[in-house]
Amino acid sequence: MPPKPQGQPKVTRQEISAKPWDPTLVFWVHIGIVLAFLFIVRINLFDLPLERDESAYAYLGQRAGEGLAPYRDFYEMKPPFLFYGYALLNAVFGYSLLGLRLSAWFLSLLICGGVYLIARSFFGAKYGLLAAVTMALFSASPFVSMTFAESELLVMAVVLYGIWLLCLLLTQPSSSLRQERLRLVGAGALIGSAVMIKQSAVFFLGFAALALVLLANGDQIKQKVGKLITNGLWFSLGAIAPVLICLAIILGFGVWDEFSFWNIEYPQLYTSRSASTISWQKTFSSNFIQIIQYQMLLWALGGLGLLALLLRGLNLKLSIALFGLLLFSFLTIVPGQRFYLHYWIQFVPAVALVIANLFFQLEKLGQKVGFGAFKNLSFPIAGLSILVVMATSAPLWLNENSTAIMRTMYGGNPFPEHQLISRLIASSIQPNEMVAVMGSEPQLYVYLQRKAPSRHFYLAFLSSKHRFIEEWQEEALQGLTTQKPDYIVFNIVPLSWMLHEDSNQRLYQSSYSWAMQNYTPIAWVDLADFQNPTLISDAAAATYKPTGSSYIMVLKKKQ
Repeated sequence: MPPKPQGQPKVTRQEISAKPWDPTLVFWVHIGIVLAFLFIVRINLFDLPLERDESAYAYLGQRAGEGLAPYRDFYEMKPPFLFYGYALLNAVFGYSLLGLRLSAWFLSLLICGGVYLIARSFFGAKYGLLAAVTMALFSASPFVSMTFAESELLVMAVVLYGIWLLCLLLTQPSSSLRQERLRLVGAGALIGSAVMIKQSAVFFLGFAALALVLLANGDQIKQKVGKLITNGLWFSLGAIAPVLICLAIILGFGVWDEFSFWNIEYPQLYTSRSASTISWQKTFSSNFIQIIQYQMLLWALGGLGLLALLLRGLNLKLSIALFGLLLFSFLTIVPGQRFYLHYWIQFVPAVALVIANLFFQLEKLGQKVGFGAFKNLSFPIAGLSILVVMATSAPLWLNENSTAIMRTMYGGNPFPEHQLISRLIASSIQPNEMVAVMGSEPQLYVYLQRKAPSRHFYLAFLSSKHRFIEEWQEEALQGLTTQKPDYIVFNIVPLSWMLHEDSNQRLYQSSYSWAMQNYTPIAWVDLADFQNPTLISDAAAATYKPTGSSYIMVLKKKQ
């Protein structure tokens, strides 16, 4: 007799639950969680008034989008990709307050995505999600400046994906030589592009060099050196491409001399000149204290995550790579020794990664005898930490008083007042009328959708001593007196002009005298008490006398 047919083996509940989730599904679920979380913690900050730097970049992007020549028709001390990056953001999200807030949110989302991919390659998807959510929570603090469309956001939205490609090579063997080379070329192109946005991103090339050394495998020194040279050449092939594109732009417009001044000569003047008499140690300390307030637990976990590298839950190469990324990220904020809040955007992603490392290492520690509790508690403790930080930082991301936030962050900078001034002017200005902003407050040009009377839209550049200063001050003054704008907003605010004891004040004094002769005050903002400024408009403005040394005049051309 033939044997009886065997029935299907019984599938136990344990076997069913052990079936892994589809990695693609997990990826998109995680991205959805990060997107929703980032939206929740940032939605209440979308109405923060524009600040100076983001407005300048948006203005430059608008000029670049019109086809004007960089460094000749408009200028900044940064490489060309900055201008065209903001031109693209303006085109997609709009040249406005809302457009810049959406740009900042989108770039923050890209940064969270890059952090997720890097952490996933190091620690797995679960801790990739933790790193990305941590990154989103960092961005909920306005003091980290990710709410504002700063240039560092654009840098990190690009460079993190280049770093991820290098991390993939460290963590996952390539399926083919072609894939390995594509990753190297892609990493070089992305990191090189970041350097063409802002010069300080050059330190990420240091991380790339470290990664290439770690990738140099072989049984003998000769093999390792050969691998290092080969990988370096492929990486360099990608890295040089954005440089060649920028060179083509510069030569195409014929602005090599202007480019050299703004990207080589002027930055040296900027970084060598002390911004104040305060030592760099005090500057670092005061800005770091601002950065960590309301989120001290996250920064403490970051410190523990750095120490956790000693636990060796990661292999030695990955531990070195993660430490190197933290180190080179920190170096990006050092040039000039100013340590401005927005500089820290380039460092925070690395902190989010070492926080993920802390809890990953704890889970690994739980696999050892005597530490079993850590295995199942590591991720829940991480989640609880996120909730605690959300609760302690809620006064920031739930704060509806945008003026109070700006006052705390920017002190005597009158950014909320410029938003009010723009509304006052917008209520009466005609489509063909012009506005001139005396000082470095380009946010008014963005609010009012207007162009400056000359290429000198950010007048702090005309307060430093350099070889073009007299020529350019005369050019800016002629632009004002020949264009005869219908409105002038004159900022008698030290931080707007950045005048120093050795500054040439001809433009400042001459433009003031000319404006007072040919224009009538229609509004004042008296900043004697910058926490409670006084706004005077209508008939009272004609005879008002400011009570403090800092104030803003809104002037209209005499008929």
